[in-house]
Amino acid sequence: MYDDKTFFLVTFAPEIGLRFTPHDRIAGGAVWTQPLENGVKNSKIVPTLYYRHESDSWKFSMGMFPRTQLREPLPGFLWCDSLAYFQKNIRGALVQYTHTNGSFDAYLDWRQHQTETKREAFNVAFHGEWRPNNKVFLTGAHLLMNHFAKTKHPSDDESIVDNFLANPFVGVDLSKKTFLDSLVIKTGALLTIERYREYNGWKTPGGFWLDTTFEWKFIGLKNSLYAGGELFPLYSKFGTLLYQGESYYRSSFYNRTDIYAKIIKNKYMELEAQLNFNFAKNNFMFYQRLILEIHLGNI
Repeated sequence: MYDDKTFFLVTFAPEIGLRFTPHDRIAGGAVWTQPLENGVKNSKIVPTLYYRHESDSWKFSMGMFPRTQLREPLPGFLWCDSLAYFQKNIRGALVQYTHTNGSFDAYLDWRQHQTETKREAFNVAFHGEWRPNNKVFLTGAHLLMNHFAKTKHPSDDESIVDNFLANPFVGVDLSKKTFLDSLVIKTGALLTIERYREYNGWKTPGGFWLDTTFEWKFIGLKNSLYAGGELFPLYSKFGTLLYQGESYYRSSFYNRTDIYAKIIKNKYMELEAQLNFNFAKNNFMFYQRLILEIHLGNI
């Protein structure tokens, strides 16, 4: 039911830019993803080219810009590990707002243009979090609108898919109340609203979601639990062309536990080792990951 794959690759993403005001710049470059093998047959190169505005409260990007501009990694029901290895850029626009008590990111990602053989595909995502002045209690949401249209000259059996996902949550941040460096607990609902036009009505699978993160010094543990309906009803038909989340959310039960160690973490280098345990209904998968990131430059 779930694919078992090994990824062993290196990514090189140089950029060069021009800052023409204290808050505005343009930058361009490329992302080269190269599997560690003989030759470059299976390598992939994609362009980077964007405008970026940054002020105290607002940030804005437009073009093809790095996903690292997002404030935090997306949760597994929105973005899977394997896509993160190969799709380093967002293709569209990003708006970010920061306040003393909260922040949000909202972006458009145009995944695929309409051609004779490819369907038009794009998604609009929002994720935000608000904390009262005491900084302990928090509330927020992840929202997604995912549009999967037809090819330029569609056959009679093609139809548009309307896909929405909502994850309202509440939580507590007890990082300053314990000996741990970080202790954050979030819980809420996780709901898909989906329609395969001309073939069936709206489907609304949903369930319970719980996310917990513990960190102490250089080690951490993150656990994410989902129980309810199968969130990706059309995965067997469209796969990652439609859904960008982990395929385990096809199951009515999924628990992921990540144990990680930040071996090196400074301004220029991050080396992290991870053990990922994935438990789904009638399925178990264990991953090991070693991720090295080197950051050079003056931006």
